[in-house]
Amino acid sequence: MPHILIVDDHPLVLAGIAEVLQARGYRVARARDSAQARELLRAGERFEAALLDISLGQESGLELLDGTRGKLADKVILLSGLTEQEWILKGFEAGAIGFIPKSTEMEQVVEAVGALLEAKPLPASGWVWSAPLGKLVDAREFFPAHTLLTPAEREVFLRMRDGKQDKQIADELGRSIHTVRVHIRSIKRKRGHNRRGERNF
Repeated sequence: MPHILIVDDHPLVLAGIAEVLQARGYRVARARDSAQARELLRAGERFEAALLDISLGQESGLELLDGTRGKLADKVILLSGLTEQEWILKGFEAGAIGFIPKSTEMEQVVEAVGALLEAKPLPASGWVWSAPLGKLVDAREFFPAHTLLTPAEREVFLRMRDGKQDKQIADELGRSIHTVRVHIRSIKRKRGHNRRGERNF
């Protein structure tokens, strides 16, 4: 059976998912943060899949994913209560194959993991588990098309959520302030607001 790594900073979630997967015959390793996950990799552990929380307390699971690109597991699955499309799509860009909302019933989580282990990666997208449909859906179909941001807009938006101002964003991204403001206008059209400082983790 596949060897699965679960990276989650909530002990009850970590234990609950591990228990259910082990009952289905999967071999499971656990990590509460990036440091523990990296330690397992340094010890030579190999995983067919990793269930990765996007928010690891004060850390970002996406930073772990990006920093271990291609090494964390053969397939990385985002399992998170954070459902904003920006974080999920950024995870896909960093190499994750799919996303399972933490609101999903545990039995469906197991079903989703099995489906994602069999699924082929989607070009320029990823799979999202739809609990009502009980199946994987292409993220491009799951999220309303008119709300999707381009990769460049997404980078600006994520910094806006951190409360950063136009010039800070321009400096960090190495773009002109005019270009950043063009992106902000487009974000406002797609999302209907221009609020800052509303980061979810």
